[in-house]
Amino acid sequence: MFLKKFFTIIVILILLIIGLYSHRAYSTENSYSNSFSGLNSISESSGITAVITYNQLPRTLQFYARDSQDSASVTFSGSLYTSGYDSVFAEVYRNNTYHKRKSIKLSYSGGLSSFTVSQKIHSELSEYKFKLYLKSGSTSSLIYTADSIVCGDAFIICGQSNSHPTDAQATYRNEFCRSFGVQTSNYNSTPYNPADTNWGYSRADGSVYYWSGPYNVGIWGLQLQKLIKETYGIPTCIINGGRASTTIEMHLRNDLNQTDLNSIYGKLLYRVNKSGLAGNIKAVFWYQGESDGSLSWMNYYNNFSDLYYSWKQNYPGFKKVYLFQTRPCCSEPYASQLREVQRCLPQSYSDISLMSTAGFPNYDGCHYSYSGYINLTDYVLKLVKKDFYNSTDTIDILPPDIKSAWFTNSQKKEIALLFNNSKISSWPADTLGEKMKDYFYLDGVTGIVSSGSVSGDTVKLKLNAASNATKITYLPTVWTHIDSLVYEGPFLRNPKKIGALSFHNFPLSTYPPATVNVTMAVEGLFNSATNKHTGKDTVKIYLRNNYYPYLKRDSSVAVIDSNTLTGKFVFGNAPSGTYYLAVSGKGIVETWSKNPGVIVTSGAVTSYNFTSSASQAYGNNMILKGSKYCIYSSDINQDGIVDCVDNAIVSNFAYVLYTGYSSSDLNGDRIVDVGDIAIAERNSFKNIVKITP
Repeated sequence: MFLKKFFTIIVILILLIIGLYSHRAYSTENSYSNSFSGLNSISESSGITAVITYNQLPRTLQFYARDSQDSASVTFSGSLYTSGYDSVFAEVYRNNTYHKRKSIKLSYSGGLSSFTVSQKIHSELSEYKFKLYLKSGSTSSLIYTADSIVCGDAFIICGQSNSHPTDAQATYRNEFCRSFGVQTSNYNSTPYNPADTNWGYSRADGSVYYWSGPYNVGIWGLQLQKLIKETYGIPTCIINGGRASTTIEMHLRNDLNQTDLNSIYGKLLYRVNKSGLAGNIKAVFWYQGESDGSLSWMNYYNNFSDLYYSWKQNYPGFKKVYLFQTRPCCSEPYASQLREVQRCLPQSYSDISLMSTAGFPNYDGCHYSYSGYINLTDYVLKLVKKDFYNSTDTIDILPPDIKSAWFTNSQKKEIALLFNNSKISSWPADTLGEKMKDYFYLDGVTGIVSSGSVSGDTVKLKLNAASNATKITYLPTVWTHIDSLVYEGPFLRNPKKIGALSFHNFPLSTYPPATVNVTMAVEGLFNSATNKHTGKDTVKIYLRNNYYPYLKRDSSVAVIDSNTLTGKFVFGNAPSGTYYLAVSGKGIVETWSKNPGVIVTSGAVTSYNFTSSASQAYGNNMILKGSKYCIYSSDINQDGIVDCVDNAIVSNFAYVLYTGYSSSDLNGDRIVDVGDIAIAERNSFKNIVKITP
């Protein structure tokens, strides 16, 4: 009998120690000023003691990301080690008014009862309070309270100093604009304290640390939250992981320790993971590059690709990357080349929206004043509204982007520049003692352009004399030509005063551009029920001669619209003629247009539809899905054949349920799983190959 009692006492002590450890570990990592109640929590109303360990527990001021139904589940889950209770229930208060209640019966086994209570909250300008009770007969005991909980949209910001500026004028605070954790001192350069895991109201005043501090989201981040709240009535959370004066290499992930608290990437990832929002980030804002205008610009594309795929893995739910193209600033000798790399990134990643910073006012050569960042936010909001809030204000919200450049006549004394996205509104007047004509460079040389004018979507440059130049650049690396000041204008702008993207050594042609509107469906992405793609993706088309050895004459990259299945491809380096269109892209089998090719005319628009018939592809090399003929998916390694190698790559990614952007994600649902395996296995079994002349 004595041994039995002794054994019972030991078991109880072990349970108490385990529970106490669980509670202490949670409390240490979540040092917080709310009424956390864990093991041995004392009831606020009854004075009883209950032994509980929690697995999930909402916290005061916590932010939850909304789902497709504009709501989120707030969950209590854990284990109760104290008998005598028959149920646990949660009361929900909306703006301090009783809203609803949910109760769960307790069932004990081996001296404990596990429980899970979930309640939905709506995404709106309301704060929710949760009270958790234990019930025994007619007696209810309040054991935990979490107040001021909201639901909405979550974003992250990263980059260097312009991504997280602060100012004493940024005094705005609002209960529906939240952040989590701390940007550390010395511009977020010091290691992160893992205990700094509190929720708070977003701020940008730099009153704790200059350009950093608890809940700092930066001036334009805070203003963005304010405008979303005021315009759409949706709470937001921004977690800012920027660090001043950093190269892109410094932002890369430590793959051996992804949440390395000494690294920029690891500090941000740690905070986002702790917030519980990692799988629900809507977009990433990337404002960086001012420190990469040295020879490091040559590695910028590869470094950005590494960073992008790290984001895809760690924040798999994001839909957009908003990338700021930098402007002439600081003193980096290769800043123009760096800006060209930034300009071309959307050609590789269809979910990047590129923003121009050229021409925005209140600029000091590196940063903006408080009002300058506020002005910049209005621009950013236009894109965010279009992508996430169904805004119809979509005209001229994208920066003009060079699409083609060519000599207009055989004398080569005039150049035409074709822009897409939006038009240049007018030739800019001289300002700050500078003339726009002096900031176009032919083969790197200035002073060749005598005047400029605008005609529709085209800028025309008159030359002082005939030129045999093959490249054209817009905007200086840093300095003006008359002094050692950072160039601040004039700039080419669209009707909404958004500056054109700068470009470096863009090819000059002797042919007016030919436009080919190509309609295509990709097997894995195409949904035969809706006749749409599951998402947008980037495709590259080569113009090839229609005679042996079928040399490439030109190429163009475009995004295939998920609704119309059409992309606009502009070819500026090939004369009028008959060419094969050779389509290539992520995970698809290279597919050529029908024999003997497509007539492409300089200065004109042609349309070609792959989906209407199998014969539209060379060798009838497409598959019918519903009413559309589709280009085959599954050539993961792009060797021209779908075989066991491709199947193995997809299977390996599916084994770990890889999430995010991947060539193995054949059906575009952002996760590699059995659906993608099925496509790869089918095409591997059929031995699908590219068919060419």
